[in-house]
Amino acid sequence: MKEKAIIEKVFPRKHDTPIPTLLKFQNGQLGAVSKDAIQFCRLTRKRGKESAAKVAMVTANDQIYHGAIDAGEAASLTDTYICVRNKITNKVRIIPIEQATLNNNVYNTLEHKPLPIMTAEHTKAVLLKQFGGRKAARYASNQENNKVNVEVLKNDLDNTVRETDFTSEVVEKPDTEHNFDILRPKFNKDATKLEDIYDVNDIVPAELLERLDQEAKVVYSTTIDKLPIKSEYLCNCIKRIQDSSPTPAGFLNLKLIIYMDCLLNLLKTRVRSIKSVELSGITEKAENDVRTRFSDPHSKPFSRTSHTSEKALCHFIVLALIISENFTVDLNILAQELCVSKVKLIKFAHIVNAMRSAKTDLLTLRLPSKMTALAGGFSRKSKK
Repeated sequence: MKEKAIIEKVFPRKHDTPIPTLLKFQNGQLGAVSKDAIQFCRLTRKRGKESAAKVAMVTANDQIYHGAIDAGEAASLTDTYICVRNKITNKVRIIPIEQATLNNNVYNTLEHKPLPIMTAEHTKAVLLKQFGGRKAARYASNQENNKVNVEVLKNDLDNTVRETDFTSEVVEKPDTEHNFDILRPKFNKDATKLEDIYDVNDIVPAELLERLDQEAKVVYSTTIDKLPIKSEYLCNCIKRIQDSSPTPAGFLNLKLIIYMDCLLNLLKTRVRSIKSVELSGITEKAENDVRTRFSDPHSKPFSRTSHTSEKALCHFIVLALIISENFTVDLNILAQELCVSKVKLIKFAHIVNAMRSAKTDLLTLRLPSKMTALAGGFSRKSKK
């Protein structure tokens, strides 16, 4: 039988003298922090004529925790003691203590910040993205992309009205340039070098290119006959990259080729709705982006119209020029691959600043400043 502990000393409670403080953390425990990074202090807080309140504060690294000491009515009516036992001598000392529950100071900061008020529609979209399946997340993303920003539209209209000179004679001009900007990728009109005309991220989103790293590595290490790509032209481009040493530029071109395969399948399909059409046998990441960006914004969601085909054709031509050597591509190969006539291909190439070299069948990228007017003009039905 163990011996009974002997009370060696009882320390009296003195309200005017600091005593040990037992600290608790409201929402967890303090993690592994070195002693040098922790500091404890007792503070006195005064609010007007009210009695002073004692506060405990702990700093750990860059975090601040604080809480009232012996707060509440029960603490004011009772004293708390702890027993400290010496295992060797079996003697006990009874020591008075104070208690404090600490909160992180970040909660005080959050209380002063107004919480955002979300509409029911926005709340539903957030829930679908966070907790829905792949189809639900895709639906919410497409709904968000197709939503019209009323404030932006209003500002554009106000700016147009403000800048319009109603006193001068109105001369109507065909809006062909505007229609072309809808079809072709963004480009630098003042470029002085061919490589500065197009930014790859304006053609394929940078976020998508970052997520295609693994797919590009798989394509690089897979033989051509095992790749789910039917285009002989694209397979030859991949083979050329595989036969050379791996470089960042080569892997970037592989990502662009994966995207071009989606565009090519989009151009060759004849269905009206591309919602469930498989555009890539390699990854859904690229085909989801193509469905969203190349659907006709003036028709039903995921509708394929002439706008879809013309926009995809322009982007495919630009990507073909970028992944080629010296920004040049064979006109005959491209026409055969895209299943379009050379006359049509030359006209759409002109939109993206490419022209047929004299006495050859090569399409070459040109500086926008050196582009000449298209012979015979360009006519198309604009859809508004």
